[in-house]
Parts: sequence; structure tokens; C-alpha cells
Amino acid sequence: MCELEVQSQESGVRVRVLSPQPLAASLPTQSHSLPPPRSYTTFVRELTLLHHIYARSMELPSQVTIPPGDDMGAVTIGGTSVLVTVDQLADGVHFLLGTTPLAKVARKAITRNLSDVAAMGAVPSAAVVAGSFPRGFDQSQAAALFDAMRATALAYDCPIIGGDTSIWDHPMLLTVTILADMQGAAPLLRSGARPGDVICVTGMLGGSLVELDDPPGYVHHLDFEPRLAVGRKLATDAALRPRCMLDLSDGLAQDLPRLCEMGEAGGAGKAGGAGEPGSRSSSSSSGSSSSSSRFPVSAELWVDALPISLAAHTASIADGRAPWQHALGDGEDYELCFIVSPEVAAAMPKLIEGVPVTQIGKIIPREAEPVMLRMPDGTRQAMREKGWEHGASAG
Repeated sequence: MCELEVQSQESGVRVRVLSPQPLAASLPTQSHSLPPPRSYTTFVRELTLLHHIYARSMELPSQVTIPPGDDMGAVTIGGTSVLVTVDQLADGVHFLLGTTPLAKVARKAITRNLSDVAAMGAVPSAAVVAGSFPRGFDQSQAAALFDAMRATALAYDCPIIGGDTSIWDHPMLLTVTILADMQGAAPLLRSGARPGDVICVTGMLGGSLVELDDPPGYVHHLDFEPRLAVGRKLATDAALRPRCMLDLSDGLAQDLPRLCEMGEAGGAGKAGGAGEPGSRSSSSSSGSSSSSSRFPVSAELWVDALPISLAAHTASIADGRAPWQHALGDGEDYELCFIVSPEVAAAMPKLIEGVPVTQIGKIIPREAEPVMLRMPDGTRQAMREKGWEHGASAG
């Protein structure tokens, strides 16, 4: 990982900017020989694969109440709806084992799943964990990793109740599955945005890879707080309830179009909205992420309203990109992005459960691009920032 230490002239805060680009070069050299890589004519793209999965998941058994496409799926078991989410944490992709404290690796493995729970407005119940450890990984390190994961999970009342382990000749891979319960509330889905609705986000955006001196050693993508209390408040308070919501794991530039893709051009969505559980726009079954035909609605973001983090400003000093570009595209913010009616927006507090809430734009009728930017000078332009997508740079 490349490191560049810079100091903000405005704040005096010194930061270490961590570049994820040369991750492969940072991985430990293995003494064994691996089979030669296979030759493929095409490479996996995350969004392309996801749309294939969605297209094949339009008709599932009746016990499936939320199919693939939301932050969590849901299935009815014994008359009770159980929400499920799973995430992987891979050395060389989501962290660097050689430079990241094990306690922070363990924490992120749990909290990035809890961010999905927050996006549904759910309450976590339990977790199961699978770990594939590189050959030669120390026994005491493995025990310390589990102990830290256990402590993090218990801190959020989400005990680890099982899992699996393996040893292999590859970098560490952790997989966490969390079960959750709505406890009487309806889940907040990604569907339901309508023209005229207002776009809101929690917290601050951008600079998730920047290490700050204040607080010492804080790196947002490792140390963030999942917005469980905010998500629950939004799900249960009728005066605040959004039409739809998701968590920002891939960056606002990548995640906001997902709400547009599942929007309602005709304005037929249910007020306060989760819509029908598991509903998906029929237009989401094919095409690339940039195809405007898939988007029933578009979004207009107000660049000067974006809540830009100090880390994004200091990252801007290092690479010359504007702070707002970092806020849109860096990813791993793990904040909540939600869409509310104009009436709810008018009464939206600036703080929910102590977390800042900012209104950053509105849903508009479909345009040529899913997201348009209104710049500080009043001009409008298509958003070109892309956020994070696995496989986007392959081939």
C-alpha cells in the first residue's frame, strides 16, 4: 500500500493517505507454487453479475419475502420473518493484514454487516462466521482475531453462535452472516423513490482510507460506527419514515443510482414507504449500470450541500481531486442514504440519535443520466464519478 503523509493548512491535522492501488504488491510472498491462472475471454464485473442474479430471482418460493437486491434478504421460518445478510472481508481488498491491527480487521468484519442491518431498520439477533486463514497464520493470532470479533459482536447484542474455519494457500478471507429481526416494524427497502422526494444522508462522506491524527489512528473504513440507532428510529417513527434507504458501502456515486433504479416514475408508491416487500423494478433485470433505460427516475445532487469529511479535504490535498469528488466516489462511508417525501423533509431534524442528517438533493423525472450534479455556480452536469465496483478495472 502506498502511503503519503500530508498536513492540512487549514486544520493543521496531519494525515496518512493510504492508496489501495498496489494491493497485490503488498501481499506476503508465499513459498509454495500456485497453479497458473486460467485464461478468460471476459472478466467478472460485480454489477453485471448482480443484474444476472436479480433477473433469475424474480420468482422465488412464497417463504422468501425479500429477494436479492436489498441490503438484506428475508425468509419466513415458522411464521416469523428472519432477515439475513452476508459480507466478505478479504486481505488485499478490504484490508492489508500486514499493516492493519487484527482488532480493527475483526471489528470491520462485524460492523460492515451491521451497516446492512441498519439500512433495513432492523435489530441484529446473531452472527455466524467463517474464516479461511493463510497457511502459517499463528494460532495466537487466530485466537485474538476471534476474541475481537466476539467482543465487537457482543457490543452490538449480536452474539456469534457458530461458523467454520479452514486453512489454505491464499490470503485471509473472513465471511460473516448476520440474522436480524424487524420487531414489529416494516423493513426499509431500496424501492419507492418518486420525483419530488428529497435525498438525505447521515454523517460525513469521503476520505475513508485516510488515517487521521485526531482521533489518533482513526481510519474511517475500519473504525466507523454502524448507524443502527438511526436506522431503527427511521423505521419506527412514522413522522420520519423514508420511502427507501440503503447504506453507502460503495460510495454515493455507486449507491444512489441503485435507489433510482428501483424508483417509481408514476408516483404510485406507498407513502412512508417500503412498498411491497421484495418488489423490484422489472427494468433492473438486464443492462449495464450506465444504461438510463433501466432507471425509472433520476437524482439531482447539490454539490455545495454535500457533508464532506475532513479526511476528504486532506485526501484532496494529496491527489488534487476536489473534496466533493472524494465525497461521491471514495466509498466505504457506511452512512445511510434515504429518500423522504417533501412533507417529511420539511420536518426532518438536523440530528437523529445524535448523528447529523443532511438534505443533499432531490429525485427528479428520468433524464439521460441517473444522477445529475447541480454545481455551486448553478450549472448542471452528469455525474461521472463511479464509486467502487469489484472487477471494474479487470481486463
